Amino acid sequence: MIKFYYLALIFALLLQGCSTNQNRIEKKVAIDNKYDSELSNESISDGLEFVFSTVKKLNVVAFYMTYEFPPGAIVDKSKLTKGNVIIKAVATNMSSESVSGTVSVVYYRNLLVGMLTCNHIVDFPDTVINRYRSKAQGIRTLSVKVKQKNFVSGLPEGEEVKILAKDVDNDIAFLMQRVDMIGTNIKVLNYPLGKSRDLVWGSKVYITGFPLGNQMVTSAMVSKPRNSNASRFLMDAVFNKGISGSPVIAIRDGVPNFELVGMASSTSAKGIYYLKPADVEKYMQTNEPYVGDIVLAHERMINYGVTYAVSIDEIRRFLRANRGVFEEEGFNIDQFFK
Repeated sequence: MIKFYYLALIFALLLQGCSTNQNRIEKKVAIDNKYDSELSNESISDGLEFVFSTVKKLNVVAFYMTYEFPPGAIVDKSKLTKGNVIIKAVATNMSSESVSGTVSVVYYRNLLVGMLTCNHIVDFPDTVINRYRSKAQGIRTLSVKVKQKNFVSGLPEGEEVKILAKDVDNDIAFLMQRVDMIGTNIKVLNYPLGKSRDLVWGSKVYITGFPLGNQMVTSAMVSKPRNSNASRFLMDAVFNKGISGSPVIAIRDGVPNFELVGMASSTSAKGIYYLKPADVEKYMQTNEPYVGDIVLAHERMINYGVTYAVSIDEIRRFLRANRGVFEEEGFNIDQFFK
């Protein structure tokens, strides 16, 4: 009888402990129709795994033909005619510029793939002009973009990736590709579209992309100053090159209620000017003091932890504004994110 009493007491204590833990968990998951402001007590791995299946690495390479002119040959831009450029150039060379970022697949039907990313990743200037120090000497070099290649990893072979629409001011671009393989399983980011106005101080978000070429996820808290621009919001995410274009996901009232609330776009940075040898390679290969020319160099240093995101409301407006362009290529805008 005594043994039975002790067993019953232990069982009651265990039930009380389980009940206490259950109550503690229930208190954490408040059903208030707001975005969660703390880490989930449930696993979010499956949800993030799905997001990653829709997110791809984007590499962009632009090829430029550069023409070099002697001092005084071409004084101003009005003289940059095709004939003058060819006749007066004393040297030409081909070069390339490259950048990487992240895209999200938001549409796939009838071998047509639609992707969302940031405009600054794919927007290379058509021409770049470099002038002599003296205004009278005019233009030193003219670089003309002759080709641009956009590569999206993880997609089957097909036509070239094309920039279908872009918004320079809000840093949004939409890419498309027609693929060859019928029946290819291309995952689409079809989470519900959220509302950026529902984000408040401390809302928790997750960013999935390819910073420095690595597939990674990071979390951040949202800041919503009263005078903030409605087309953007601020996060404390650690920003590295390559994360631009990454989807920003929030959770409303617990897992698995994921919503797309924006796209990582840019970060705060400061410019630093410094002097460096004009011929860096030659300087690095000798132990003797450098006695050659020096040049003024400029670099932008990232202020880590201050990251801006394009709001989902602005992305909605972008999609609506370009409805005609999308439909002309065969997209059904009503099926985006579904």
